[in-house]
Amino acid sequence: MDSAPPIVRIAVLQPLEGLAASGAADTLAALGRIGAEVEFDVADTADACLRSGSREGVDLVVLDRCASHVSESVLQGLGDEGPPVVVVIDSDQAEAVALDAFRAGAADCVRIGRDYAEVMPVVALEQIRRWRQLRERTTARRRIAWLERLHDAMISEIPVSLMVLDGAGRVALVNPEFTRAFGASVEQVTGARFEQVFPTDFIESGGLRDLISRGQSSVQGAARLARHRAASGEPRIFDVRCRRLDEQGHVLLVLSDVSESEILAKRLLDLERYNENIIQSINSALLVVDTEGCITFVNPTAGEILAAEGGKLIGRQVGDWFDGHAEEGSLIARTLKEGVRFKGAETMITLDDGSVLPIGISCTPLLDDERQLRGAVAIFQDLSEIKQLQRQVLQTEKLASIGQLAAGVAHEINNPMGFIHANLYQMSEYLQDLQGYWEGAERLQTTVAAADWAAAQRACESLSRLAEEIDIDFVRGDFGKAVRESQEGSERIRHIVQDLKDFSHQDTAERMLADINQCVDSTASIVWTMMKHSVVLEKEYQDLPQIRCYPMQLKQVFMNLLVNAYQAVEERLGESCETGETGTIRIVTARVDGGVAISISDSGVGIAQDSLARIFDPFFTTKDVGVGTGLGLSTSYGIVQRHGGTMRVESEVGKGSTFEVWLPEGTQPAEVMRS
Repeated sequence: MDSAPPIVRIAVLQPLEGLAASGAADTLAALGRIGAEVEFDVADTADACLRSGSREGVDLVVLDRCASHVSESVLQGLGDEGPPVVVVIDSDQAEAVALDAFRAGAADCVRIGRDYAEVMPVVALEQIRRWRQLRERTTARRRIAWLERLHDAMISEIPVSLMVLDGAGRVALVNPEFTRAFGASVEQVTGARFEQVFPTDFIESGGLRDLISRGQSSVQGAARLARHRAASGEPRIFDVRCRRLDEQGHVLLVLSDVSESEILAKRLLDLERYNENIIQSINSALLVVDTEGCITFVNPTAGEILAAEGGKLIGRQVGDWFDGHAEEGSLIARTLKEGVRFKGAETMITLDDGSVLPIGISCTPLLDDERQLRGAVAIFQDLSEIKQLQRQVLQTEKLASIGQLAAGVAHEINNPMGFIHANLYQMSEYLQDLQGYWEGAERLQTTVAAADWAAAQRACESLSRLAEEIDIDFVRGDFGKAVRESQEGSERIRHIVQDLKDFSHQDTAERMLADINQCVDSTASIVWTMMKHSVVLEKEYQDLPQIRCYPMQLKQVFMNLLVNAYQAVEERLGESCETGETGTIRIVTARVDGGVAISISDSGVGIAQDSLARIFDPFFTTKDVGVGTGLGLSTSYGIVQRHGGTMRVESEVGKGSTFEVWLPEGTQPAEVMRS
């Protein structure tokens, strides 16, 4: 099974000539918004792009504003077997450019425009989806062909005689082993009745007529032993089995030569029944226990999951791990007690070190030839990777919630940009006025340098009139004010962009020291753009020590809590927020009990008492259908637990809720769940 959602790999061709750095960044940024982890392989030549696009696992090739001959070269090089190619063209290029790209084999064309950042991810996702479906279908066809070849090889090479009889008991097919074992060619036996093929003593000793009759009527018969003497006089013994193949009465006879040891026949039947019960459920880790719950067999995978070598598990009680986290007790114990089967159930096991592991398990009672219970077979899989995958899917889903903030962020950037633009326009007018003043000053300087005092007097009077006309003192003061305001606006934009950049930064593979106050505050700054019209945000940060953690995971926790708080406030305000009424969200950080505590309180609708006990359960939500997934708090709770911390909630309906996260200082805590 996969441990993570598949990474999207995109090869991008961005020629050095004719493509500004900002344009290149626009395309990469747009592709980065497709909602999955993306790996880019950026090339600046057609040959480099072809090498990238031809690698296994590449989902998409993007030709970013390339010359027509370059695009055609790449499309021809990739051919029909390569990944889809999306061609990006400039807004001023003719439709003929796009038509030429389609004729050359492009999957789609995207024109640069105002909606480029929204259109490009949609186009890329659609092409990636189609390409992956095509690859899956191709893989499936190859798999089927391989299985057909494997089937033919098994029929031809299997050291067991096979014979297919039609409804009239005539031979329809035999395999090569049959012709070798019975000394008859395919031509000799095909179309003949089985009585003409087998010796009489062979048919009578094995009761073949009854066996075949039972097989044709779908009544399952027991295996038979058929005997006869070969031409050399040596006795030959065959284990004969019959199985119905279709509604037309075709049956398969399987004849295994067991002449070397007739004594092994009984043991062989027992082993076949034993293995049949195991094979019914085998998938990965396997345990066999006796009626007392004592382990009698394990495979290596079971030893790995249970964190013990296989040999050290034999003889131990299965209850050491499968001790029944559910009230009804261990599933294996119920199989031993009630003889019931379980398939695909989920439960938890406790390892020797005390950690708890989620597993998917199937249990089957182990029966002997008299249908008496001899034990149980348990096949189980470690679900940690699946749970991790669920968390990663949720991470992607929750990051998509940033879209809710987009309007607020755009507004926050647009406001300073508005007055920066106005100030720049005003300053350009001031510069024109000042240009005339500076020219008058230059004339005055020239007359003074020439000692032409009369001309200097006239130039001075002209300069004074010009200064009065343009109100030089006001222009000088207002010019400086406009510069300062523009600096403040640009600084505000820089802070907004930096906060978004920090939030979108990927975690490292290892924990790192981080300032929790900064994590909380930068996340609050992002969410604030969405909530500022209806919420008063109060902050009270104490000095905190840095702790070793995964900062981006914690930021996701704070994002979930703040967005939930805002939604709770909005739900309580309803339409009253349009009249100016606001709610309150309060963030408090403090050093508590050898760790740091982060408290987020709101004046929202609150949570009912009967829901508080389940608030951290996966898929449980108090929101309306379509509003919440029920995974945000569950995931946040898991993140905090993996950091060795705790999360608790206090709430009162109609008054609001308080969520408190506590994280330990000091050494890295043990992981609760294995990944």
